Amino acid sequence: MMIRRITFILSLCAMVMLCCQCTTSKELRHAKKGAKSVPYTVLENYYVRNDIDGSKQHRLILDNERDFNAYFGPAAIMGGQPTDINWNKQFVVAILLPETNKPTMVTPMGVKQSPGNVIFKYQVNKGRKTSYKLIPFAAVALNRSSDPQQLQVFFIQD
Repeated sequence: MMIRRITFILSLCAMVMLCCQCTTSKELRHAKKGAKSVPYTVLENYYVRNDIDGSKQHRLILDNERDFNAYFGPAAIMGGQPTDINWNKQFVVAILLPETNKPTMVTPMGVKQSPGNVIFKYQVNKGRKTSYKLIPFAAVALNRSSDPQQLQVFFIQD
């Protein structure tokens, strides 16, 4: 009797997860229709602030400097300046992965847009275990064509 209940609950959970995944897949297929590659600027010489919750993944759409500064700070790198962002003409799409002790490169592979949608494709490459931890991320600046907060953004790991 107890095994049947557990089996039923597990089956129900699996169905709910599948339904959610199907909805997302359907939305993504719709977003891909008519999506065109758009120019983007990879943000360089920034770091993720150490007061960010590193236990989970963050998918961000940032349309102002205040919100951006809540997640990122300019990195003091000799000979390199942080990428400029014109907040009047641009917004930022970023992915922050959970904290890890493996050096991890998150590389933007492309951005496509269709009306109301942005598709951000990225690649993740992990190194060997180290003694320190970091929050890997990738961030790109896109030109504003509408209110960024009204866009649905799909993050796809390549």
